[in-house]
Amino acid sequence: MASLSWGEHHLVYLQACYNIWPLQLVMGVSVCLNIIKTVHLPNLKIIAIIMVCLFFYDIFFVFITPLFTKDNVSIMEKVATGSSRPKFDAPDDYVPREQIPLSLKVPYFQDTDVKVCGPIYGMIGFGDIIIPGFLTGYSAYFDTLAHPGETKWYYIISCVAYAVGLVFTYIALLGMGIAQPALLYLVPCLLIAVFGAAYKRGEVRAMLSGRAGIAAPRPFENEPTEEQ
Repeated sequence: MASLSWGEHHLVYLQACYNIWPLQLVMGVSVCLNIIKTVHLPNLKIIAIIMVCLFFYDIFFVFITPLFTKDNVSIMEKVATGSSRPKFDAPDDYVPREQIPLSLKVPYFQDTDVKVCGPIYGMIGFGDIIIPGFLTGYSAYFDTLAHPGETKWYYIISCVAYAVGLVFTYIALLGMGIAQPALLYLVPCLLIAVFGAAYKRGEVRAMLSGRAGIAAPRPFENEPTEEQ
């Protein structure tokens, strides 16, 4: 049913291109949350390796591939904004470009004539939500496993780090005026924050292995000792 709805949405989006960005937003967020909930990565080591690999992947396809394309546009930007399609001769006519619905987009409402199907919108790819989401999801899992009943500090820290990474992304976007690889900013913010918190609490090994039982011991002064 979900696949049918997604396909129908894509068809309507390509052919009519009406102001249906709220529908895409709701469906996109639902897809991202479902993937994060379904895919469980067992430890921080695997998550960190994946994030670092995609960190360089994002940089390559945004900043390096324009050097090899005829129009000097990155492959990542072409995939996100749609394949090129010729416009009508009339300057005011616009033919919407085909887009794969793998990103969230919101129009810039400050414009008087918002073209939702045109270039006047902000967008973020599903990967920029799902990949960091694996770390935030694991942080919540580890909090529950290692510190049941306590404040989920790792989860809170990872969410704040994600928000900070997005702020850096949009600052770079506004400052440089070109498309930015969000993982370039999200990955360092998240990994530094989570590893820093784990180091502070003496739980780096536990988070890397996914086993809370091997965290650094915290002995109590009045803890009874075993009689020899």
